[in-house]
Amino acid sequence: MLWGISQAQEKPKLVVGIVVDQMRYDYVYRFWNQFGDNGFKKLVNEGYFLRNTHYNYTPTYTGPGHASIFTGTTPSVHGIIGNNWYNKADGLSVYCAGDGNSTTVCDCDNHIDVESTAGKMSPHRMLTTTFSDELKLFSPQSKVFGISIKDRGAILPAGHTANGAFWMGKSGEWISSSYYYEQLPEWLIEFQQKKPATSYFKGAWKGRGFGYPMDSLLASKGPASVKSTPQGNTYLKDLAIELIKSEELGKDNITDVLTLSFSSTDYIGHQFGPHAQELIDTYIKLDKDIAEILKHINSTVGQENALIFLTADHGVVSVPNELKAKKIPAGYFDASNLTTELNNHLSKRYGNNTWVLKYSNQQFFLNRKLIEEQKLSHQEVQQLAADYLIGVEGVQYTFTAHQLHHNEYQNSFYSLIQKGFNQKRSGDVVIALNSGWIEWNSPTGTTHGSCFSYDTHVPLLFWGKGIQQGVFDEYISICDIAPTVSTLLGISFPNGCTGQPIRSITE
Repeated sequence: MLWGISQAQEKPKLVVGIVVDQMRYDYVYRFWNQFGDNGFKKLVNEGYFLRNTHYNYTPTYTGPGHASIFTGTTPSVHGIIGNNWYNKADGLSVYCAGDGNSTTVCDCDNHIDVESTAGKMSPHRMLTTTFSDELKLFSPQSKVFGISIKDRGAILPAGHTANGAFWMGKSGEWISSSYYYEQLPEWLIEFQQKKPATSYFKGAWKGRGFGYPMDSLLASKGPASVKSTPQGNTYLKDLAIELIKSEELGKDNITDVLTLSFSSTDYIGHQFGPHAQELIDTYIKLDKDIAEILKHINSTVGQENALIFLTADHGVVSVPNELKAKKIPAGYFDASNLTTELNNHLSKRYGNNTWVLKYSNQQFFLNRKLIEEQKLSHQEVQQLAADYLIGVEGVQYTFTAHQLHHNEYQNSFYSLIQKGFNQKRSGDVVIALNSGWIEWNSPTGTTHGSCFSYDTHVPLLFWGKGIQQGVFDEYISICDIAPTVSTLLGISFPNGCTGQPIRSITE
């Protein structure tokens, strides 16, 4: 279908961006025969499936992933270089969505909980706009909401100008921040009273070879533990449907945006790994939740009036112990003593002192002030550190800040490291681990963050208004989503956008 000017003016009434936290691309096909007809299969059979979509940077974490999907650029530009990172300016660790100037807004006395840190959040650390920010700049009447169990999964996608964002508090309740509200909307308070988190702890979570009594989980770990079960996704699905109803999204000709991020898949994936029966059961249940969302949108807004895309914020590696058992190279990287060891190495050359300040996100932050006081070359000290680290077991690549700042890499893993490197926020020396290696302390769990395809390759599906059925197997960057949606909406690209519209969708 060719989108002419007249068609472009007929904008969708509702855009829904769905992110499944820690969903590898191959899950679509691995679980295909266990999916129903109205969830993932409906998106594939009626929509456009871009099967070679990748993150074009590392680290592949939740915060950077959500920011990149909706801003159309990489951490080098939007500044979300991790979920947490070391702040060189004050020597403290900062959180990607943390905001000490905000307070927690909840269903509580006076609507504000000044003691709680769970709602001290905002998107202020994200340096660029999202496509919904660009929409609201010229269409202030548009409504934009973000929801997720995780605060960063709700806040970063919705952008700086969102009407609201909601995420789960420590007691399993839905909360927000004073960045958005002085008090929660009445509909949300009523929803929580009708459907508190405790109401999702019925029966048992069981499947092939496992069973977990939900009441025991509630008693031992509290209501927020719902996030580590498939019911956490169902709770978010119920919230999404209630939000669409109560905020009347898509009910007029002014485009509204809802971003929702399913987080339970990530909690369960970390705990059990991608081969576990618990994870398989989680995706079977998520498929039903997505089917309900699509059904509600179709019956209230209409498929012809809605644009939906589904992707993931990263993939995940198989449990290294399982890989090793099958004679596939893998391992566990222990960085607990590495800062001290590196500091000792530098001290042998430059004298005993604190040369290494911090290790964070596989980056080493050197003592720049000391280096300058000693009138040493930053480049020389960085390179000496990098040369030492390349000899550490499990390290495949090392990069210095000088190297990443003064060279431009177009291909290979080097370019992924560079696009994830922010000159102002990142460290002095970056390491990348071997394929199959992780920095994780659980022998049965796993994680993500690497530059390898098991972490970078994710599904991308478009469905709804103007979307033809088909598949596309040429390379697509995750940063191409935001300019594609912007083109379909006839709005400016996000202001830091480095992606390109996907022509097979926009033309």
